[in-house]
Amino acid sequence: MMSFKKMGLAGALVSTLAFGAGCSTTNEMLGRNQQTWTMRSASEAQAAQGKVQVATDDKGNRDLKVEVKHIAPADTVFSGTTNYVVWLKPDNGPPQNIGVLSPDKSLNAKLETKTSFTSFVVLVTAESSAQPVAPSNNEVMSANIQVAT
Repeated sequence: MMSFKKMGLAGALVSTLAFGAGCSTTNEMLGRNQQTWTMRSASEAQAAQGKVQVATDDKGNRDLKVEVKHIAPADTVFSGTTNYVVWLKPDNGPPQNIGVLSPDKSLNAKLETKTSFTSFVVLVTAESSAQPVAPSNNEVMSANIQVAT
């Protein structure tokens, strides 16, 4: 018969595996409707880890937060680039430049904004300027977002 201690460890392992890359989780226990997605890293930036959090308020507005860790300076990942630009690509529309991720000394960066979209891709690209009009092919990370309503 399996002891409770072993069952707890097995349950923790199953829970960890259930929240792997690309999954979302919802946190409504504290009165928030917040969901989190793990971003997929491109092979050039394999050490980078990222997540996207979307919190919906009672009026239907969505706060969007992109957080990354272990992200090297852009020019060391893609030659000739200087910035990490975050794009929001809605299902029915062109990509929108929503800001720049600026890594700190610990190689962490965060961007917060708002959106009305419920289905979109968050894409991080390495760019030669902070204001490109379209994303380059220098993809660093991405996540497909489907906000539960």
